[in-house]
Amino acid sequence: MSIDHHLEHLKHSLPKDVVTYQTSFYTVALEGWRRGLKLNFYNNKRGSVPPLAYQYSLSDGKNEYLFTCARGSKTSNKAIDLAENKSTAYKYMKRNNVPVPENKTFTFSKTSIEKMCKHGEKIGYPLVVKPTDRGSGKGVYTNITSRKKLAECILKIRDEFRAQEVIIEQYFAGGVDYRFYVIKDKIIAVTKSYSSNVVGDGVNNIEDLISKRNRDIRKNVATKNRSIVIDNDLKRFLEEQHKSLEFVPENGERVFVRRHGTHLGDRLNVDCTQSVDPKFKEYAIKALNAVPGLPTGSIDMVINEERNEGIVNEINTKGEIMMHVFPFEGRAIDVPKHVIDFYFPHSNSRNENFYFEFKPIKDLLFNGYADQINIPMVPKGIQYQKNFTIKGKNLGPRYLRLLKRQAVKLYLIGSINPVSKKRLEIKTIGSQEEIDQFEKVINASGTKKSKIEDVTATQFEEFKGKSNISFEIISDD
Repeated sequence: MSIDHHLEHLKHSLPKDVVTYQTSFYTVALEGWRRGLKLNFYNNKRGSVPPLAYQYSLSDGKNEYLFTCARGSKTSNKAIDLAENKSTAYKYMKRNNVPVPENKTFTFSKTSIEKMCKHGEKIGYPLVVKPTDRGSGKGVYTNITSRKKLAECILKIRDEFRAQEVIIEQYFAGGVDYRFYVIKDKIIAVTKSYSSNVVGDGVNNIEDLISKRNRDIRKNVATKNRSIVIDNDLKRFLEEQHKSLEFVPENGERVFVRRHGTHLGDRLNVDCTQSVDPKFKEYAIKALNAVPGLPTGSIDMVINEERNEGIVNEINTKGEIMMHVFPFEGRAIDVPKHVIDFYFPHSNSRNENFYFEFKPIKDLLFNGYADQINIPMVPKGIQYQKNFTIKGKNLGPRYLRLLKRQAVKLYLIGSINPVSKKRLEIKTIGSQEEIDQFEKVINASGTKKSKIEDVTATQFEEFKGKSNISFEIISDD
């Protein structure tokens, strides 16, 4: 996926350390902050090091909502409990006429493995087993076709995931995994997840296409850790398709290099918001609304595209949205905008010129130095840019820190680049009054050790670029 698939206002607006799952909460927090909402980050378990999850609040002065990922506090705690217990969620969805797989939940302390296996065989192979309280594909074993394998998977869920309960359900054959993001009775975005694959160009073989694919994968902030690794498992799967790494696919031919249902963390998402059958959108809306107190969330569905049939297999209340905002293929959907519109329908239009760094926030929370961090408000009104060049002697670290302190006091944004101890390049962004004040500081900033010989400045220009809101000293590190 090229950068051109990104939402325009997010180009050059994501800190380098915001990748993969972090994009889901950062983009929502950024959207609210850019609209002039007050943003705070919290350690969700006071004193926990590291915090178990990043939480943040947004406030317009009248209403304040706490968020985890893209889920805000309009979602009740009871709804979270109901939806995230897969067994309970299935019951609620079935009552609301949502198609779900035939399933049965067992408690390990009450039912033997043998009885679980017997009931699984009554449902009929192939089967899926999974814990009731895990998400993101953790502990899910699919396409089980024998009693021996069924028992092994049940034991893994009990012993490795320390689960209290397990669900055995019918495997939906020939399906592709879809995710629908829903707000109330509206479908906001839909993606489908393909197992690792390449698309032919009629020239390159699969091995070369994998190299090209990996370059694109690493460019996408949502998929950059999902590179395709050539191993024996991959080669065997190609052999099953009567292909090898030397095979040259036709132009536009998609070749899967991983078996569906395996390497779940490496899947690639394709936007299909406009193309998916409306009946599946209706399933997703009914699934979300089956749980009382759940106004937003992600609905996971398995769809057999040939038969045009599907079942809902999970409700995700946190609403991880990175696959919609940064799809590997297809059109990016501005889910954060819809989330903030829902929570703050009368908020301002966004200021797209600024963003905030996340690493300092992460470090303070992760290391236990803070339980709450207040983010400075987004700059209001027209902001101007003016650059300065200072020439002198002994313009060292102490002098740089002096200038930075004065810039921060004046709420300026920008940077100091120490070209040498005789020359500094300074970029400032702020109001004309603040920058004028800083220019006076510069002209009077000489010390006994640091001598100012010459100061030159550019003319004021309205700032129309992208910048974080910090004032930094650029180092060679």
